[in-house]
Amino acid sequence: MRIKKVFSTGTIHDVNLYLRLQDLDLKNPNFKGCGNEFKANRDWWVYTDDKGQIIAYCGCIYSEGICIFNRAWVKKQYRRNGLHTRMIRTRLNAAKKTCKYAITYTINTNFASANNLAKLGFKLYEPEYKYGGEALYFIKKLA
Repeated sequence: MRIKKVFSTGTIHDVNLYLRLQDLDLKNPNFKGCGNEFKANRDWWVYTDDKGQIIAYCGCIYSEGICIFNRAWVKKQYRRNGLHTRMIRTRLNAAKKTCKYAITYTINTNFASANNLAKLGFKLYEPEYKYGGEALYFIKKLA
């Protein structure tokens, strides 16, 4: 398994993987109705297996010194292997270059995600605007 940045703030680094990622995200039932997140102010990473199949992906949005983690998904048979934690760390490392805060949310029943965020220093907070609906919201101050 290896991670690869396929898109960065308007630049496609791997066209084939980026197009496959968009197709996978569009068909992902976890994100049904969430809209198109493939815009210029985003970064996207994918994990691939030995055959080049996407087994996990994540993205983030950059806006006014804030990094918003907007997507994270791991294929079922690869869960519980630390991929989600690695994706959080990858996005935090990218965010530290230009952002003061990282924020994200998870659904109320996704305890694994909430635990991973807490383990990496995120704190629960109540946003002014609930951009993810009824969810658990997390924030982390970066350096």
